[in-house]
Amino acid sequence: MSGTEAHKRLQPKMGRGSWRFGMWAYGLQASISAFLAGSRLMAGLNDGWNVVGFCIYVVWFLLSAGQVIYLMRVRRNDAPFWDADETRRADFDRRGRRL
Repeated sequence: MSGTEAHKRLQPKMGRGSWRFGMWAYGLQASISAFLAGSRLMAGLNDGWNVVGFCIYVVWFLLSAGQVIYLMRVRRNDAPFWDADETRRADFDRRGRRL
């Protein structure tokens, strides 16, 4: 059994491109929610404190950060499978061009 077959993929339907899109989307969400939570915190110090709005932004940030961490784990676990798929496609293209 080779090294890539020793463990299962975390996300069998996710490729390198969909991983990049997910990382970009959830990274953007995490940064926006962190900015909004920080601005709500600073506005709360100057004006009245809105606890519900702040908590919503913090929960949104935690969910987005958790998804980014999960996607980093998926990348670490599934990268050998993605490399094997790319190698298989390149070999297929190379053999197809010789015909």
